[in-house]
Amino acid sequence: MKAVVIGGTGFVGMNVTRALVAAGHDVVATRKVHANTLFARKLGAPLVRADLDDEPALCEAMRGREVAFMCAGHYPRYSLEPQVEIDVARARVCRALSAARKARVSRVVLTSSIATVGPPRHGERSTEDDPIEPRSLESVYHRVKLAIEEETLASGLDVVVLLPTGIVGELDVKAGTGFLFVALGNGLLPFFVEGRTNVIDADDLARAHVAAALHGKSGERYAVGGHDLMVSELLERVAEILGVPMTAQPVPWWLAGPAATFAEMRAAAIKDGGRPFLAREMVDVVRFGRFVDSSKAARELSLSPPTPLDDTLRKACGWFVKHRYIRLPSRVSEGVQGVDHAPRPDRTDRARPRDDYPPPEAGAHR
Repeated sequence: MKAVVIGGTGFVGMNVTRALVAAGHDVVATRKVHANTLFARKLGAPLVRADLDDEPALCEAMRGREVAFMCAGHYPRYSLEPQVEIDVARARVCRALSAARKARVSRVVLTSSIATVGPPRHGERSTEDDPIEPRSLESVYHRVKLAIEEETLASGLDVVVLLPTGIVGELDVKAGTGFLFVALGNGLLPFFVEGRTNVIDADDLARAHVAAALHGKSGERYAVGGHDLMVSELLERVAEILGVPMTAQPVPWWLAGPAATFAEMRAAAIKDGGRPFLAREMVDVVRFGRFVDSSKAARELSLSPPTPLDDTLRKACGWFVKHRYIRLPSRVSEGVQGVDHAPRPDRTDRARPRDDYPPPEAGAHR
């Protein structure tokens, strides 16, 4: 397979690139001009410059490729201007799809999100056939993901859509789902929003992308998940692996939602204010969290059983510790032994931003 990974320096994109290279496929990956390529350069695939605002560059990157993996998409920095974010998302994915059409790409594999799936109509686990509920369209994140998916499916191209759940694993450079792990490990997670979630290993998701390109049915959507659990259970397991106390307290979504909106307004008012500690989409993802049935993907894409949850969490924690996102004392739990450990700073130091590792940002599955 001759493949191009759009968004080759992102969490999903790097894992997909690594899986394609490991499977012996011919791969190139795209990077934005100012993207951090530290990890992407080591994956064994050439990097070419192209972003979603540059259709000619996208077309050139896709030329001669059979499959385009769309692992990039507009991610709303804030939730304050919904229609603006949706319009930008639609425009960017349309440019990418136009480039794919001009480059005569045979198939597009889109990384969407389980956020476009609604509550289960039958049983306790949601499937691809459960439509998104009107309430969740109050969330800018959910509306943006749905808009990207709609444009892709309506493009007339040969498209396969993957709907991943919460992605956990290595190469999470911006600490997306891993933000919780980083904050908890550094003693900086005072609270969390309780709710249902599902966690998939990043390596499992990457292999699902390769399988979707080879075996997926055109126009089909596949929910790709791993393990159902509550957010509190996830955090307790991570705390045990890292050997840190689980002191974070649950707060209800109806309180966390307005607090997150206020935090975004405050950050937006500051030039280059960055993302707030509590981003609105993090609250919304948990508020509308689902237990997920991935049997269709397992059956039609011939996927292996998911990696055991504790193995996934240990791998992710080990990566964050190794690359100094998380500072642990020299004596740590068995789950993260074998990686490099830096001295853990005292509480005063942990409260100050550090510039020797990338700052945690809420990121995507999503």
